Parts: sequence; C-alpha cells; structure tokens
Amino acid sequence: MKTNITRFGAALVAVGICIWSTHAFAQTTTTVTSSRGAFTEYVPGSQTVVVRSETGAAPLRYTVTKQTTVVDESGAPVAIERISPGSPLSIQYTGTGDQFVASRIIVQRPGGAAVTDQQTTTTTTRELTKEEKHALKEQREHPERAAKEAAEKQKDALKKEKDEDHNQ
Repeated sequence: MKTNITRFGAALVAVGICIWSTHAFAQTTTTVTSSRGAFTEYVPGSQTVVVRSETGAAPLRYTVTKQTTVVDESGAPVAIERISPGSPLSIQYTGTGDQFVASRIIVQRPGGAAVTDQQTTTTTTRELTKEEKHALKEQREHPERAAKEAAEKQKDALKKEKDEDHNQ
C-alpha cells in the first residue's frame, strides 16, 4: 500500500514537472506590421500619433508607449513633438482593428507624396531562461556594477591587443 502511494506521488510530481517545463519553454509569436503615411498630429494626452495614408479614407491612430522608439532615417532619436505635419513616416506596429501600438516610428525626409505600403513579418521568441532574467535584473538594479564590468572587459581586451602587438 505504501509503495502504491509513493508511486502515485512520484507520478504526480512527474506530471507537474512536465506541465511546468512546457510553460517555461513556451514560444510566443508577435506579428509586426510596417506601414507608411504622412504625419498629421500627435495627441500628447492620449499618447496617440495620427497618420494619413493614401489607401484609407480615415486617418490611422497609433498608440505611443515608453517602449516606442522615434528616430530619423539615420537612426538618430527624434522628439515626437518636433515632427512637422505632412512629414512622411514609416511605422512598425502590432495590433489589429483600431488598436495599433507603435513599436518604432521612422521619420523620413520629405520628398514626395505620402506612400502607403504594408509589410508583415512574424517573429518567434522564446521565454528568457532563469539565468538571463537574473542577469537583466542585476543590470537594471546595479548599473554601476555593469558599467564597471564592461570597463574591465574593455581594459582586458586592450591589454590583450597590446600584448599581441608587442609579441609580433
């Protein structure tokens, strides 16, 4: 009787581990869509960017979050409040229907009419491992330690390079 209870308990533990491991290594899929249009306005209170496209009758509204990056074509950051109306934009966003969340806005040089095209890419990501989560947490909580470690690595690399040059 005691053996059966032990086996049953071991089987429950094994099932629990299997369920946990499939959750820990689950993959998520995010679809990012790119669209082009002309900047119409930025609504600071609602964190919304309004863009006019040639194909749609109504302007499209994209939600801007803290994670949204706004850059020019060279990759330099741009303040969203400084974008002038009519400026051509390329927007990478997620969402469907009327709920679009911008992940990246690229302000392009003016030079033509607003062109609209869409391109969809699908990215499959994996959940971070325990070690990766710990490393990110440490980096956020102790930026000075991370900077010190990076400086030490750079110093070691320079020393190694100098030693190699000296040996030649």
